[in-house]
Amino acid sequence: MRRVGIGLALAAALAALSLWTVRASFGDPVRWTPDALFYQARLLEIRGAEHDAAFSQAFRGPLSERLRRHDPTRTGNPAWVAYNERFYERRQAVPLAGAALYPAAGDRSLLYVSLAGYVAAILALFGLLALRFRLAIAAAATLAAVFLPALSFHSAYPLTDSWGLALQTAALAAALLTLDRGPRWLVLWVAAVILLSFTRDSTWVPVLGAAWVAYRTRTRLAAALFGTGVIAALPAFFLYSVPLRELLAFAVNGLQPPPETSWSFIAEKYPAALLELVRSNGGLVRDGEWYTGAYLAGGILLLFLLARRGPRDDVAPALMKAATVVSLGYVLAVPSFSAFRIELIFVPMAAFGLAALAERLVVKGELLERLRLPAPLPGRSSQGSS
Repeated sequence: MRRVGIGLALAAALAALSLWTVRASFGDPVRWTPDALFYQARLLEIRGAEHDAAFSQAFRGPLSERLRRHDPTRTGNPAWVAYNERFYERRQAVPLAGAALYPAAGDRSLLYVSLAGYVAAILALFGLLALRFRLAIAAAATLAAVFLPALSFHSAYPLTDSWGLALQTAALAAALLTLDRGPRWLVLWVAAVILLSFTRDSTWVPVLGAAWVAYRTRTRLAAALFGTGVIAALPAFFLYSVPLRELLAFAVNGLQPPPETSWSFIAEKYPAALLELVRSNGGLVRDGEWYTGAYLAGGILLLFLLARRGPRDDVAPALMKAATVVSLGYVLAVPSFSAFRIELIFVPMAAFGLAALAERLVVKGELLERLRLPAPLPGRSSQGSS
């Protein structure tokens, strides 16, 4: 009971701090991006507007007037909008939430949903880490994520990234709960995967992570976790299929409609697009985003160095490492500079690596006894197998 009370108090403190971090966004004008306008158009359609009217209001109305002046080749180009529309059709969850909030918040609805997703992502991250680490360590690693510039910055736009991160983290936590405590937690797992599949395109990060655990452990429960994850993810992909070749051609052509979408065209353009992604991210770090870069790269490195086999042959490190590999494939498959927005999918795994380092420093250094930090639940190991 003491651990539960402390955990709730820490969660409340982290939520309050998260809100404080983005407090200015609740009063500042909404900052629209091309991506956000697609979600706004979908929101208007959900509320009953005809397709053409919804897109006209979003891309040719007052909301996008300033953006059209500064971005005539994309936001101000009807052909660019028409080409891109299909890549956003599957992401229905956030526009649905925005549509429900619209009577009270109007055109700020999607922004408020995104800010709520930021708080949800922080709470989900704390919950995930608390399953494997002492509460103080879980809170410290989560606190470091609260101040990630890329996370708070992109959450202050009417986008889907914050909820994508929250649901991905929740899915990873549900996977661990299922493997630890039995199939009753499959309900949470399935719900998180379904919602994620209608929010972002990173659904396969937790699902393929579960596939690796099923392969490694050869247990019925792990197989059920993977199987139900696939079943939960598939409806969104069948209902809203995204033409992968067209998306890849678009990405390697500088986010402009390509002259062709053949695999030879993609193969020819891909190396230059990948090098540009690496160069741009490196430049972003040099220009001040060193904290985000250090958190993500350092945390992932620590995950692979420190999260190893433990007394209970814990599957958590295996799940996190597999999710990292899948995430890397996700980022590299469609190389597109996003100012670390897409790379936010690495946050749960990086946080796990940082918490593993803190655990080593605190426990091995015998600081635990001095601080009298509450230990994990009996039988839970903070170290695990790779």
